[in-house]
Amino acid sequence: MSFYGDLIDNIAQLVEDELDLYAGIVYGSDPPENGICMTPGPGAPSYTFLDKGMLYRLPVVLNGKNANQELLLNDLTAIHELLARRLDYSDLSTEDCQLVDIATTAVPSIIGREQNKQWIAGSSFEVAFYWSK
Repeated sequence: MSFYGDLIDNIAQLVEDELDLYAGIVYGSDPPENGICMTPGPGAPSYTFLDKGMLYRLPVVLNGKNANQELLLNDLTAIHELLARRLDYSDLSTEDCQLVDIATTAVPSIIGREQNKQWIAGSSFEVAFYWSK
């Protein structure tokens, strides 16, 4: 997986460790039925030379599907609150990557409903980090 994919997987693992969600988080843009997913958001390069020693900003899309609209929005909101309210991201940082902030850029909202009665919600956040390699 890419550097960005690894970063998103680490964030997803932290969320799953700290919250009791209705589903585990998978990598991708289209969540499975009654699922939650994360993927790099629009404008995020699939590959770049991260060798400038500067602050990087990675947009991340957080989507979900569930037959229960309230449960869906509550869990996505809880994820945003957990990540955005943190004051310390050292447990997500590595020797080469220091996370400094995660901020909500679009709050969870309903964006549609599938024919199988699954509500679809979308949201996004931005991860700010330094990469030292």
